[in-house]
Amino acid sequence: MGSFTVLLSTFILYYGITNSIISFINLGIAGFFIFIILNTLIPQKMIDYSVHEALNASNNEFLKKIFESLNLCGKPIYLPPYENLENGGIFIPSSKKFTLNLSAFTENSIFLANKNASSEMGVLINPPNGLRLLKKFEENLGENILKMDTNTVFSVIQSALSSMDLIADIDFEEKNGKISVKIYKNKEIEVFEEFYYLSPIISSIFLALSKSMNVPVIIEEFLESDEYMEFTAAKYKLGEY
Repeated sequence: MGSFTVLLSTFILYYGITNSIISFINLGIAGFFIFIILNTLIPQKMIDYSVHEALNASNNEFLKKIFESLNLCGKPIYLPPYENLENGGIFIPSSKKFTLNLSAFTENSIFLANKNASSEMGVLINPPNGLRLLKKFEENLGENILKMDTNTVFSVIQSALSSMDLIADIDFEEKNGKISVKIYKNKEIEVFEEFYYLSPIISSIFLALSKSMNVPVIIEEFLESDEYMEFTAAKYKLGEY
């Protein structure tokens, strides 16, 4: 599967460059990105995370450069599992004003490039990075978190990530339809900055939140200090963006 992805991405990238087709160039780059996500960014086994990060530091920088070159301007949306995507996903829209078309996604989707519906364009990370940590949450709990209340979900997240020494602590507050999430750092949090959706640790939190509520969750604001990262998330509502 990995070799096929690399070969296909190489062909698409070569075809795009030789024929000056930007959408093919972006699709080829996105293919390489997915290969890295599947094979290196997420550890195959639960090894010491500091060792895992040291092994993949160069890949993390490469991934950031890919997303810089794609120039995606929209806010990340975390998708729960549904008929089209068994494990959910993370969609990064191309523009700030966009339309989320869930019917356009498939398990084979990577880059959505529809000139007739430019507001739907963007990159789909599928399977989403953070998925294995999410499965670890459910494994520790002994049950599926679908439709679980928010307090219980964050208790499960905090317990799992703290026990693995991946975060120092996590707080949340739900108010007026918004959810404020404050993640206190420790040495294991990767420095992805505005590309925080590439971090398996951070993504696992919002994938869990999206799955528990069974609705897409959009990150509306992101702030970072030396001690913590703060996110403002909300349920995605059609027509609001």
